[in-house]
Amino acid sequence: MKILHTNFLRGWGGQSNRILHVCKGLAARGHEVCIAAPAESELVRRAREARLAVETSMTFRRGWTPLPFLRDVAAMRRLLARSRFDVIHTHGSLDSWVVALAHRPRRIPIVRTKHNIFPIADHFANRWIWGQVFDRIVCISQAIFDYCAAKPYIRRERLVLIHSAIDLERYSRPVPERVAEWRARWSDHSPVVVIVGRLREEKGHTVLFEALGYLRQKYPKILLAVAGDGSLRKTLERQAAETGLGACVCFLGFRTDVPEILAAADLFVMPSLAEGLGTAAIEASAAGKPIVASRVGGICDVVRDGETGRLVPPGDAVALAQAMDAMLSDRAAAERMGQAARQFAFATFTLDALVKRNIALYREILAGL
Repeated sequence: MKILHTNFLRGWGGQSNRILHVCKGLAARGHEVCIAAPAESELVRRAREARLAVETSMTFRRGWTPLPFLRDVAAMRRLLARSRFDVIHTHGSLDSWVVALAHRPRRIPIVRTKHNIFPIADHFANRWIWGQVFDRIVCISQAIFDYCAAKPYIRRERLVLIHSAIDLERYSRPVPERVAEWRARWSDHSPVVVIVGRLREEKGHTVLFEALGYLRQKYPKILLAVAGDGSLRKTLERQAAETGLGACVCFLGFRTDVPEILAAADLFVMPSLAEGLGTAAIEASAAGKPIVASRVGGICDVVRDGETGRLVPPGDAVALAQAMDAMLSDRAAAERMGQAARQFAFATFTLDALVKRNIALYREILAGL
């Protein structure tokens, strides 16, 4: 099969990570794959490193910018005319609209993955694209599946649940020397808590900072390591300084050594206010880390409350602090949960299963034409 994947994001996160893993898996199994994404995106950089074909003629510029959008539609139309794709797989709103308008009247099956739990505005355009254009809608969590199924214009038989996956071995076998370096760097602190994710409002960093304020009274040497970058970085840095947390919050920026950072930490926290699945929680699970996370969205597919971690109401700093304290004060129980989390991750979120389920989906669609 020949498959086109599209994505408009420039940064890196669970969505881009999933696309890259799927495309690498497809290519390894003999399928022809192309990724259309902005030239400056991290996905394109990593796809090139993996020697995957990329298409960068579309800018996928955010916001209502008619001229660049029309140029993208024209560029997509040219790409579809010269490359006979069997399936198009879109991953975001902007690239989906470019594909939807470019591929007419030629009919190529379109798969759309919904990576987040953000609402779909119920206007006529969305009712058309979600109800008529997409041949299948892949939901990465049960929460997203249920949300889409509740839409009257989305036919339930077009929905399919396929969880995301990661390179579990990479997170379960970090580089020992790098782990030692992080532990040495944090030797003056204990315990060490890690959050991994883009610095955006829905990730709940502000709630975590408030919880950290409560915990510091009992754990004066606690350290919160914040891995990731994003639009809220300066705001969060200012908040940490103004609330007196500057000495116990360390902003690491975007990292490629997350497995080593997780291995050197005592606890992983994910206080998201909204989450499509929670790929970072899968990473922490593979690393065998105890997890405290919000009971929201797809996180409930990853963290089993009381078994592989603890779940708390989103936005509740007191409950978050209490759950973190329970984990940090009972290291034996936390260790058991971390090991259970690793076992669950290896049983549920494998790359092989992710790739095979995508291939089966494409073949099912093509067989029905």
